[in-house]
Amino acid sequence: MKKGMLIVTDLAIALLCAAGLFLTLLEDRFRLWATVACYGAAYLLSLGVGWIAARLAGPSWAVAAGALVLFGASLFLSRNNPLQKFYLVLLTLACHFYLEAFLPPVLGAMPFPVAGAFAAVFSLAAQLALAALVGLCFYRPFHHFSDRGPSAFLWGMCLVTLALCAVGNCKVDFLFRLHIPAQRLLVATLLFAAVIFVFRSVYQAGRFRQGATEDSLRAQMLTLKAGDYTDTLAAVQAARAAQKAGEYALDTVSVMVQDGNQALVPRYAAIYKQNNAKSPLAGLYSQNPYVNGVIAAKAAFAAQNSVSFESNAFTGETPLTTVELCVLISEMLTRACGEAAAYEGERRVRFTAQPGENSLTMEAVYSGQLPQKETFSLKGKTLSQVLGWLFDENTGEDDFHGLENARDIVERYSGNLSLSGAPGEVILRMSLRF
Repeated sequence: MKKGMLIVTDLAIALLCAAGLFLTLLEDRFRLWATVACYGAAYLLSLGVGWIAARLAGPSWAVAAGALVLFGASLFLSRNNPLQKFYLVLLTLACHFYLEAFLPPVLGAMPFPVAGAFAAVFSLAAQLALAALVGLCFYRPFHHFSDRGPSAFLWGMCLVTLALCAVGNCKVDFLFRLHIPAQRLLVATLLFAAVIFVFRSVYQAGRFRQGATEDSLRAQMLTLKAGDYTDTLAAVQAARAAQKAGEYALDTVSVMVQDGNQALVPRYAAIYKQNNAKSPLAGLYSQNPYVNGVIAAKAAFAAQNSVSFESNAFTGETPLTTVELCVLISEMLTRACGEAAAYEGERRVRFTAQPGENSLTMEAVYSGQLPQKETFSLKGKTLSQVLGWLFDENTGEDDFHGLENARDIVERYSGNLSLSGAPGEVILRMSLRF
């Protein structure tokens, strides 16, 4: 009776681990609690089927029968292709047979008696530990390739996993000469490690290819964005033209004085000042003509959208090239002026640039609201979304949309890009260190 209870307990833990693999490694179709409830019902059914199979054919067939019940449930509950789901059946059997090869030599090598409760507890702990290890190793590969169809690679891995099952189930012991249990464990361990290594390698290759594709798309976007910098160059030229107009006005005043028409000078100066006051492009924002043109273009945009614009920019001597300065200021002010223009209330933008000892700090304070980070809730979520929230990295790059090039420049100079603020006001700050 005790042996029967032990077999039932081992079967329950083995199928519980299998259900955990099906839950965590596959992309579910339905919401969290519906998926968990359905897999829970499938687990209970698999226990019944496994118990019948254990009575008729043995423990190994019980695990296989229970895993097939979970496989049948996954056909309706998960989005992955059928081969990926069937591979989890083979993976469950591989874990079961690997433990059959692992536990006897390890327990036999211990320097104290291990019969009874210790052996039972150790075997259960080994089952749980192996399932956790397999889940962690296969989580990202399975979710990365969840939308792929059946492939020759996965067929090949099915064959390798079947070979692992054959080794663990003593079907190829005729290949071993001496110390058969030790050799069986060694070969099974090498095969298991090879399976994990190959899956992780293919996943990393897929990640690399995805990254290369994203870089290519980003390069295309930068090419498209080059039109913005063409507009910036046009703004620089317009600002320089406004400065030339100022020089022309001074020449005109000189000619008036020389011709004895001093009485016309005040009226001409008043008209010129009035016209310049209406054109932000004519303002002097920086001694660098290109930086001045960039700021002037953003000031003109702000004026067109009824945004109060102030600038106090002094960059000083920095290792930054003029192009880098223009990109930094352009992306900062584009973000600031765009969000201020969409703000309902008093609209204003204040930009400052202040050099320090081996540093440069730029700050844009504008009307707006900080991006609200949504608090995670289980309501309406699938299990895959919950696991993604737990395990996937969230770098918060969405807070800096439109600042991709600026962020790259800041990182290159070991700087910092931050976003903070108060109600109705946002502070975008860049600090660069040289």
